[in-house]
Amino acid sequence: MTLSIETKPRTGRQASHSSVVTSVAFSPDGRTLASGSWDGTIKLWDAQSGRLKLKRTLRGEWDEVEAVAFAPDGSAVAGLGTGFDGGPFGAVTLWALEEGRGRPLIRASGKLDAIAFSPDGLTLATASGDSRTATLWDVASGRERASLAGHHGPTWSVAFSPDGRRLAVACGWVPAGAEPAGGGQVGEIRLWDLSGLKPKPRASLVGHGYGIISVAFSPDGTTLASGGFDRAAKLWDVASGREWATLDGHEGWVAAVAFSPDGTILATGSHDQTIKLWDAATGHELTTLRGHTGNVYAVAFSPDGTRLASGSLDGTVRLWDLAQMLS
Repeated sequence: MTLSIETKPRTGRQASHSSVVTSVAFSPDGRTLASGSWDGTIKLWDAQSGRLKLKRTLRGEWDEVEAVAFAPDGSAVAGLGTGFDGGPFGAVTLWALEEGRGRPLIRASGKLDAIAFSPDGLTLATASGDSRTATLWDVASGRERASLAGHHGPTWSVAFSPDGRRLAVACGWVPAGAEPAGGGQVGEIRLWDLSGLKPKPRASLVGHGYGIISVAFSPDGTTLASGGFDRAAKLWDVASGREWATLDGHEGWVAAVAFSPDGTILATGSHDQTIKLWDAATGHELTTLRGHTGNVYAVAFSPDGTRLASGSLDGTVRLWDLAQMLS
């Protein structure tokens, strides 16, 4: 089944940035949607009515925003940006939702590409496509807690397990052309054990050709989803590290993956300008959402699972009504 906003009643409400929308995230209560863009801004939208109404625009000391994330308790929103001062640097700023000014938290040499809060909100993880490391930071002080090194390629995405005991780091190389993967180009997800005094690598999940751009745990922590430069999404059993499904069908890089809050649906966003919804128990495709006119870089479910937000190269944020999209 393929749906588009041209052939169905318009349930994907739209808002805009002046450049690429790289990231979207719902607040834990579902009332606010945050979007980050290469226009250098983070916008907070009132999403309660099903339409997006601008509440606030946030700016940090950067040129482009790469990612946004809400603290698990909903008290703050973090923005990850890239700046250029002789060379690229990565910066993270934290805004308390009830206060005006942001608090600079991290400034690191080189570009940072992804952030994730630990479930307790005390730790922030970052990934960097400029290096083979991921880093854990103390949210209260901004100090580095641990550097997780030794990955097989640049790191692109990080995700904490729901219990906070594991961190998944997705890495690998961007394809240089149309040649098949090989020569060390195969993507890897490394699972780190965070339960001890120091993080320890526990498993290496290999199966993608080329690097892995996006990774997400299911709400119960038993399954890991990944999307890669090889145009595929995959589902993995966390306990065994076994790949149990390959989700083919996208015609471009799979830049974003997200599970619905009940764990039954997986959303994938791709450079083919589409979003696909999959049955997370079987890996079968449920539907394709069309409407963006550029690469889809971000997808996020609302906490109640009724809506999906997406961000794209076309500069728009879209809000999809899932009940209608799946009817």
